[in-house]
Amino acid sequence: MNESLLDKTKRMIEGLKEGRFVEGMEEFYAEDAINEEPTGDQTVGKETIIENEKNILEQVSEYHGIEIKVFGAGEDDGAGNGVTFAEYRLSVDMKDGSKFNPDQVQVTRWENGLAKHIKFYYNPNF
Repeated sequence: MNESLLDKTKRMIEGLKEGRFVEGMEEFYAEDAINEEPTGDQTVGKETIIENEKNILEQVSEYHGIEIKVFGAGEDDGAGNGVTFAEYRLSVDMKDGSKFNPDQVQVTRWENGLAKHIKFYYNPNF
């Protein structure tokens, strides 16, 4: 039996909880994936997304984890295509002394079992 998209989403977000950001992208993202921020800015391509994430992680002084609130699936055709979401709260201290602790919703559009378009909803001025 194929893993449902909801189960994939749960595994992906549980990986974030453990600090496995890059590893999750390597496992779940399509080669032509798109990460979209609340500002509308997009990072295109798995390789570029991973490099961007590594640059962000270099600015982190301490990662406290995430508090997972809810998971859901809006669509899942059973063949790896559909839409899922997760709501969680990040807790991060940055090297510049700032904190990044938003409540965030991540909506993931899946194609052929891989995350194709990942859109994040949070207050970017938090």
